[in-house]
Amino acid sequence: MTPARNPSPLRPGFSLVEVTLAIGIVGVAILSLVGILGSTFQQVDDIMQTNRALSGVTRLVAALDSPRSIIYHQTGDTIGLAANSQYIQQGIASLDPNSTTQPATNFDIAYRLLSQAKNTDSAVWLYVYERKVVTATSDFSGTAYALTSNPSIMEVASADGNGKNFTAIGASARNVIGTPMRVRLTVSKLLNGQRYKINATTSEPDEKVIFTPGSSDLPTEPSDYALAYLPVVAEFFPHDYTTFDVFKTRSDKPILVQNIVISR
Repeated sequence: MTPARNPSPLRPGFSLVEVTLAIGIVGVAILSLVGILGSTFQQVDDIMQTNRALSGVTRLVAALDSPRSIIYHQTGDTIGLAANSQYIQQGIASLDPNSTTQPATNFDIAYRLLSQAKNTDSAVWLYVYERKVVTATSDFSGTAYALTSNPSIMEVASADGNGKNFTAIGASARNVIGTPMRVRLTVSKLLNGQRYKINATTSEPDEKVIFTPGSSDLPTEPSDYALAYLPVVAEFFPHDYTTFDVFKTRSDKPILVQNIVISR
């Protein structure tokens, strides 16, 4: 009969160096995966923001062609009073100064709004966002609102009355969906070299007055403007509800730049 062997006191295993190396390899693999996922999430977010901006371009073009549809947010909107909104020609009387006797054309209103935006310091800022349209419905007893079934629309707004700030409370009051877009509008360099001013004597474009991008001031009144169109540049930024005074000092790059031509 063969006697039973005594178990060896030395058992096979991993050394401390091997364990350390294994942990290091696993850690590097996890960090690589986290980096890839982070980059993927950022790309998805950038695509979503770009798609939102592209959707806003169409609405912005329509709003500049018909500026009476642009909402003007007053200071009261910061406390959630959605009914305290006006249209822009009501909030900024100088855009339609003779509204009771001879209302301005759509081009004249857009021109008065944008003509002095010769550079980023004097730019016009608008907000483009999607909002839920909430209306009363008879599907419920009494007066109720079907938040889940009503359609949404794209809206363009100015917030000059709020120091150019479109606040989170104001967005809630307007039933804003998702992230609004902050849009910077400036006169386009496409006017470079154009004779843009009417000569008071000849009533023709003044040959001595040539547009210089970033420095030339367009005439205050559209009747003194010689061209049949006004080209502007629209730069779209995601609006994170930081105040305008803070945002304007940042060096954020626009996620979308679009040339828009407004015709008479």
